[in-house]
Amino acid sequence: MRIEIEKTFTVQGKGKVNFSTEYGKTTAYWDGELPEEGKSYIVEIEIEEVCFLGKNLEIHEEHKFSIEMDNETIYLIGYLESIEEDGYAVLRLGDSIVPLEVKNSITPGSFVKIVSNNITLYDMKY
Repeated sequence: MRIEIEKTFTVQGKGKVNFSTEYGKTTAYWDGELPEEGKSYIVEIEIEEVCFLGKNLEIHEEHKFSIEMDNETIYLIGYLESIEEDGYAVLRLGDSIVPLEVKNSITPGSFVKIVSNNITLYDMKY
């Protein structure tokens, strides 16, 4: 996913970034050396939590991609493309995919909302 870095900072020794995408803005941890503010990067998004339907995963009626933040809570809205038997799932955010782990029964093929307090960005170095 293409993002633009708005601000970088450190929290308890871990790098964090405020960033924007075509789908919205939020804050996330950054893996590795902090990026330059004002520059664009291609990143992979990793959700650090296991997703459970009814807890931090819900079916979303609105069919649009979105990344938002309210206080410290991050909301990702995307299309749940697939779920393997072991719980590995793929969430589509526009042209990008976000791997995640789902631990209860949900059928792929619908828009979902993921609620998380902990996502990490990995620079794909493109």
